[in-house]
Amino acid sequence: MGILNQDMFDDLYAQLGAISPEIQGAALISNEGAVIFQEGETIVDQHLIGIAGAAIMRLAEHISSGLAECPAQEISIRCDRHTALFVPVGADALLMLVLSAETDTRPLARAVRSRLERF
Repeated sequence: MGILNQDMFDDLYAQLGAISPEIQGAALISNEGAVIFQEGETIVDQHLIGIAGAAIMRLAEHISSGLAECPAQEISIRCDRHTALFVPVGADALLMLVLSAETDTRPLARAVRSRLERF
């Protein structure tokens, strides 16, 4: 699968929002760290979030392949008010979802992967 286009990204965001009202925003980030598309809650510093997100996913992939020889499926970062869920989108990008802090990300990560398989 290649990188999602704007219509595919918007469709995915609408589908995920219908199953999880906790989603406050989403961004598609290239492996180089550029925010390609964004929807919902504004990312304050797109450059920083993009680069950090791409670096986090690369680190997670290295750790997971080194420990269990399995690819990283998702990673989440939680603070007091929000959770950021990162899910790979093919080999070229990752999807970041901004959620409320108390959201259980596991079912949502499965839903993201399931819907991405359709594109």
